[in-house]
Amino acid sequence: MELKNIKIIGGVGVLLAILSIIPGLGIFAGIAGLVLVFIAISELSKLTKNKKIYDNFLVSFILQIVLATLGGLALIGMNVRRIFMGSMLYYRYIIPNRRFPNFNFGAKRHPFGLFEGPFSNFGLRENLGIGIIIVSVVFGLILYGILVARSYYLKKSYEEISKETQVEYFRTAGNLMFIGSILSIILVGLLVYFIGYIFEVVAFFSLKDNLEVSTQESPPPLL
Repeated sequence: MELKNIKIIGGVGVLLAILSIIPGLGIFAGIAGLVLVFIAISELSKLTKNKKIYDNFLVSFILQIVLATLGGLALIGMNVRRIFMGSMLYYRYIIPNRRFPNFNFGAKRHPFGLFEGPFSNFGLRENLGIGIIIVSVVFGLILYGILVARSYYLKKSYEEISKETQVEYFRTAGNLMFIGSILSIILVGLLVYFIGYIFEVVAFFSLKDNLEVSTQESPPPLL
């Protein structure tokens, strides 16, 4: 594949990946963008005969899939928790205070007797809340670690591309995404990560139509 085609495929792929933040159809744009970028990087690795470009990006690609999968499971878990908590509040507070006649003939108002009878003495509700918080924190740290690792390997891949193509925007994009992933624990990190995406788009569209080996020193990266 020619470099001018790689430039278009990669640039469009990153643009589609950015659209993944849009709820609904954004997920399909993100998947399509990720595939296009993977194809572009794979072809660029073959064209430059630099296997490090592909190897590092492949690790980043796999971690991205794992991250997206775990993120989806987290969203499902949040919805299940919301339904469960809503059910708990319904049986705990709404039914006991209802104004219409009670025809359950003395049966317990909550299925399985949760938060009633002997279980209420053990603070089941409080323990359940603490357990959910602990699981959420641990799961969040796992996602954070995967994001940082993914950005690190992407950074390594883009450093190799920068060496081969003399386009320093790749190095800058990789650095910004890596720094943004580390700082993602605070909101400013997400902004830095998004700026990295912008530099990634610029980097792909800055590729020349033909690969040339430059004998001059390339300008230093912006970051």
